Amino acid sequence: MRSILPFAAVTLFFLSAPVVLAQKTIRDTSSIFIAGGTDSVVVTAFRQTYLIHQLPASVTHLSRNDFSFLGGVSMLPAVNQVPGVRMEERSPGSYRFSIRGSLLRNPFGVRNVKVYLNQVPLSDAGGNTYLNLLPASLIRGLDIIKGPAASSYGAGTGGVLLIRSDIEENKVKGNRLEAAIAGGSFDLFRQQLSLESRQEKSQWQFDQDHQQSTGYREQTALRRNAFAFHWKQQTGLHSFSAQLLYAHLFYQTPGGLTLAQMQQNARQARPASSQFPGAVTQNTSVSNETALFSVSHVVPVSSRWSMHSFLLAARTAFANPFITNFEQRRERNGGLGTNLRYFHKKPSHSLEWQTGIEWIIQNSQVSNFSNKNGNPDTLQWNDHLRSIQWFVYSQISLQIGKWQMDAGISMNHQQFKFERGSLPLGHPETRRLAALATPRLSLTRKINAHLQIQLLVSRGFSPPTLAEIRPSDGNFYGNLQPESGWNAELGWRWSIQPGRIYWTASVYSFELAQAIVRRNSAAGAEYFVNAGGTLQRGFENAILWKTKPKDKNTNWQFSWQIGYTYQPYQFQSYQQATTNFSGNAVTGVPRHIVTSCNQFSHRNGFYAQLQLNATSRIPLNDANDEWSEPYQLLQAETGWHINRKGNHWQIFLSADNLLNQNYGLGSDINAAGRRYYNPAPILNFLAGIRFNSRSFVF
Repeated sequence: MRSILPFAAVTLFFLSAPVVLAQKTIRDTSSIFIAGGTDSVVVTAFRQTYLIHQLPASVTHLSRNDFSFLGGVSMLPAVNQVPGVRMEERSPGSYRFSIRGSLLRNPFGVRNVKVYLNQVPLSDAGGNTYLNLLPASLIRGLDIIKGPAASSYGAGTGGVLLIRSDIEENKVKGNRLEAAIAGGSFDLFRQQLSLESRQEKSQWQFDQDHQQSTGYREQTALRRNAFAFHWKQQTGLHSFSAQLLYAHLFYQTPGGLTLAQMQQNARQARPASSQFPGAVTQNTSVSNETALFSVSHVVPVSSRWSMHSFLLAARTAFANPFITNFEQRRERNGGLGTNLRYFHKKPSHSLEWQTGIEWIIQNSQVSNFSNKNGNPDTLQWNDHLRSIQWFVYSQISLQIGKWQMDAGISMNHQQFKFERGSLPLGHPETRRLAALATPRLSLTRKINAHLQIQLLVSRGFSPPTLAEIRPSDGNFYGNLQPESGWNAELGWRWSIQPGRIYWTASVYSFELAQAIVRRNSAAGAEYFVNAGGTLQRGFENAILWKTKPKDKNTNWQFSWQIGYTYQPYQFQSYQQATTNFSGNAVTGVPRHIVTSCNQFSHRNGFYAQLQLNATSRIPLNDANDEWSEPYQLLQAETGWHINRKGNHWQIFLSADNLLNQNYGLGSDINAAGRRYYNPAPILNFLAGIRFNSRSFVF
């Protein structure tokens, strides 16, 4: 009971007394999880564009302004304001991402969520996504589709992230330069540069970002350099584009602590035990160097038909010294896809039909060595793996009067091949998963000019990832079965007072079978098994209220956004040896999350923002015999915008964890030795300056 009181007290304060603090300029202070709260906002989902009030699913749009909060050093503050979405960072650079689901399969990285970068898959054929390679400054737009979307995007039950980092449309021609520099607590330093040129038929854009810090805990240093180049060319009816992304990320991993170790010293890395050395001795860390290149082509075949195609290639060099071993991976990825679109519109109705195919492949060499003080020693395994993933899909969107129907279906295929190169007489093992159809159907009814109701039914399919088929214990688990399940959802969007008050909400029920769950061997190495299923029923709610300037002489704007997520997820038919966990809360999922964002801006350039994330306690293991404490994370930023002779300057000061709470942004669930805890930084600060010029000549 005592642990609930602080959670309730801080939450009630922000519900009843929003303070006047906030966004960036006097224009429109709202955005975060209601996509600006205006019916004119265009959102991408299911490979087509919709106005916000026409969306056939629970989709949230985040803009570039959202990611600039707290100096733009992390995606977390913006993403974690979205109801039903949880992004974690166990240590700087170590991301996990969950949409309406658990983190049972995610000891690290992003799994069971499909990610696209500028309409090209960023997720590889093995089911993994290196989302931590992307600095927040590179993201110019993010659309989050919640729940199964396999009918258009292939395998996955969690959802889809559609990231835009390329050249924005409908911008003024000419050149632009943007630069930023910031520094803060724990030796944090960030520098960003962006150059852009727009001509009548050709456009290009270059982005560079550097970030480094020593971290709050021992063994949490981070260093990331990222470069991106985008080019677009219009030639007659043909539109060509290309993107190149290069990132080199290094971050140390301190490891989890037991409750007693955290209470003794929250800043320490995992200490040595009687069986294993500590994290500092073993120099536990991750190094990831990735280059991705893709080209795209769009052409209108006729006045109603068009085709979009892409090719991609990527290479990754990955190294991970861990407590028990040293893993090296060399990955080569390739892919292609094409989409054929038909569009027909009349005053009384409209019809859009799309069909297409995507195919991606990954060849990787994985080597495990003994870890001798952070260096590879004796070879343990040397494996060659291949993963091929492809799917075909077709979907239709029909609008007649106040009714809109969206339907789609895809057929998904996954294949793995495993060969142990360190065994001369070893034989390759191949696993093909049976093709599975995944349909989606939604009906949307526009009740009046301000209220829309939507009903959605969809099926999701999620095969085991390459990291689960061949985990860090070195064995090949070819018998792992894919997860699948049906999702039913009812949602609504209501402009209660157009221009000022907006309400969006949804209730859903998702029943997942053959849930893939993480296990740990006696030596601490991970592996995965199918263990029953989960029943995931929840409620998501978001309300936006904002002032509306009466005339052009209004000097200030204020908005208040509040979100609530309810996730009483439970295990079903979940047996581990002789222990039955059925009915237990799903590990890693908080039951309640309340978010609040208060934004204020003045015509003279002053702005301020205050943001709250109040999260209830979280079960740390399947037995539910240890839980994390609830926390209230309070963050703020204030600053000044200055416009001089066509140039724009911004000076800002940010504060994180204003309540100075002891909390974690990501626990090691089901960890061996009950080492669940990864303490997050206490009160810390950041200050910086940003410059933007649209009259720059180069």
